[in-house]
Amino acid sequence: MKNSVLAATLLFTLVALLSFAVWAIGASLYTSEVGMYILCAVVFFGLGGLALRPALGSNPTKRALAFSLHFAAGFLIYAFIWSIAWFTFRNTFGEVIGSFFGLLGLVLVLRRCMPSRPELLTATAVVFLWHTLGYYLGGQCYEALQNRGILAIDLPMERGTVVTLARFSWGLFYGLGLGYGLSRMLQSARPS
Repeated sequence: MKNSVLAATLLFTLVALLSFAVWAIGASLYTSEVGMYILCAVVFFGLGGLALRPALGSNPTKRALAFSLHFAAGFLIYAFIWSIAWFTFRNTFGEVIGSFFGLLGLVLVLRRCMPSRPELLTATAVVFLWHTLGYYLGGQCYEALQNRGILAIDLPMERGTVVTLARFSWGLFYGLGLGYGLSRMLQSARPS
């Protein structure tokens, strides 16, 4: 793995952990699930594009800013489509269909600012694969740390601490998966 992909993946994972902190630490502060999701997405809008900058290579600041704005617009599309699918179905089907079409929108927007544009469906499939792997590994870890499911772990901690840790674990895997998928796509589109 190239250093630029590793750096971008780790920075994006930190952004994901900040976003998931809205849920992990502050869930009780929100009056609605929609409001909480909006604030989680705002963290990605503001920081996600900056975190992926190492995968872009040595781009001038102006291009990096343009990329960050493209990322924010693309992530808005992803978040909107995913949320509509989730709130409509509230099951795995909604998560998967929302993720695929949301990521298709994100990749479509990001391709506009890439020097070498990868094929849309191939790039979306790669990002979707890594996103899905991270999302569902995170979900499994979330369940396991709360002593649920086939991989249940009984942690010797207070219930609130376990729930917070489980929520952050989901953010960790989500960030690693989506961050790696996006970083690989961006790195592969860099000029040789």
